[in-house]
Amino acid sequence: MVGLKKSKEISAVVVEIIKKMQQDNTVVIVEGQHDISTLSEVVEYLSSKGKIEKKEVYAVTFDRLLYNHLQINGQKIIVAMDGDRRGEEKKEQAIALIRERYPQSTIDESTGRRLLKILGTNHIEGVLGPIKEFEKVKR
Repeated sequence: MVGLKKSKEISAVVVEIIKKMQQDNTVVIVEGQHDISTLSEVVEYLSSKGKIEKKEVYAVTFDRLLYNHLQINGQKIIVAMDGDRRGEEKKEQAIALIRERYPQSTIDESTGRRLLKILGTNHIEGVLGPIKEFEKVKR
């Protein structure tokens, strides 16, 4: 069981990460539609607790990045893939594609990994449960 102090630290980091994902001119690349839905649920949950503003994360799937030309050149792009082997492979593909198609964009590959690591999960769609647990401990 995580103690109160540690739980508050984790919660603060999660809020910081989600706020970073919500920033204007920021795009988050995830593996699939379930990940986009999870990020929306996280925003809904944290905003209902007064932790963040209720502002959607602009997230697109890896497939959409792969098969469409997006208007994201010059924006900050957070690559938030799952922590498994397939996610790492897609992350590398996404980074190469972004460098080729969107050379004026900046790539952040650590924020997604940091979110997974602090919550102790390997999958973006698995982050909501731990977030809720840490919020319970804080009370």
